[in-house]
Amino acid sequence: MKLETVPVREIRPNPFQPRQRFEQESLKELANSLRNADIIQPIVVRRHQKGYQIIAGERRWRAAQIAGLKEIPCIVRETPEEKILLESLVENLHRLSLTDLERENAIYELWKNRKTLGFETKAQLASAIGIPAQSVESDIAAWEFRRKEGGIPPSTPTYIITRTEGLPVKERKKIIEKVQTGKLQAQEAYTAIKVLRKASEPVKEELLKAKPILTPRMAETIVEGVPDEKQQRHILEQVRLKRLTEDEVQDWVSEVRRAREKGELTGKEMGVKKGTTYTVGEYECEHCKKHYLIKCNGKQDWLE
Repeated sequence: MKLETVPVREIRPNPFQPRQRFEQESLKELANSLRNADIIQPIVVRRHQKGYQIIAGERRWRAAQIAGLKEIPCIVRETPEEKILLESLVENLHRLSLTDLERENAIYELWKNRKTLGFETKAQLASAIGIPAQSVESDIAAWEFRRKEGGIPPSTPTYIITRTEGLPVKERKKIIEKVQTGKLQAQEAYTAIKVLRKASEPVKEELLKAKPILTPRMAETIVEGVPDEKQQRHILEQVRLKRLTEDEVQDWVSEVRRAREKGELTGKEMGVKKGTTYTVGEYECEHCKKHYLIKCNGKQDWLE
């Protein structure tokens, strides 16, 4: 490996370049800075045919062309053909210059060629490129999901694809769509995914609607606080009827839990039967106060 000054015209791009897009505006800005720079950071190349092939630094090479430079400094490596993709990816990964999709594509390409590169496991691949094994697992899983299901926007982050693993495909796509359209932020998406794994069908259906009455936090409060599906349905209905806030849902669920722990029914959850006697003011449920027998000053009356 040595540093040389190489004519720009003798350098060719790398066919294994993991980066798929180069922003023209950004290239123009870089070109302007290169024109005024006394020192240019070298790009990494290898000798190839009658010239040189880029291993890393294609963006600087493109900017140098726009700037009209005739020569640029290069670090020349002797890299065999089968190692080009690996070195290109390592260089780009450690510059944090790849999109999630570009990184997934590159890592999957390495995994596909693991026999040629001498890898047997994903852990070995991760070690070779200097990233956690879990990241390699996630990138490969995300790549496979994108290809298998289709219709996943290129800008969809890897994390949201892998976090939804284990959910039905329809639910995964709904969450991905909500993240892409800005209807769910990252933390909200994490909460929604957790809730979907154990919520009753009514809560799931509501949470996945285009305009749900439940926020992920509301859904989590209901599912964690009231595991019984019948009770979840009841509270969901109250949210729908009364347009409860997140704090009100929390209060509602807390009251139901306290009552259940004491073996009591509250006006917020009871299934009232005609002929049952209730004391005025003891329950908040207006339905009970209006339609069923009450005891008032020792006298029973039927309120229509």
